[in-house]
Amino acid sequence: MNVRRIMKVMKNWQKISGVVTFVAIAICELLLCANTYLDLKYIALDLYWPDEIERLYQRTNSLSIALLLNYIIALALFICLWRKGGKR
Repeated sequence: MNVRRIMKVMKNWQKISGVVTFVAIAICELLLCANTYLDLKYIALDLYWPDEIERLYQRTNSLSIALLLNYIIALALFICLWRKGGKR
């Protein structure tokens, strides 16, 4: 009986730590994207080639989308594991 209670506490602890971790990752990714666009704005002021500026913005957008997709996939896997843990 005590072993089941301990396992339940560990599962709750894992869920709480997972949620906290995903919130921290989301905040870091949002700050990273915001700082990238801000830095790009000041870097682009020194460049006078519109083609180069456009390429920098396209790369930044691609990296932002890749970060978002990575976060969504990891969150989906976490939710799947969360549901699987409850079915045992």
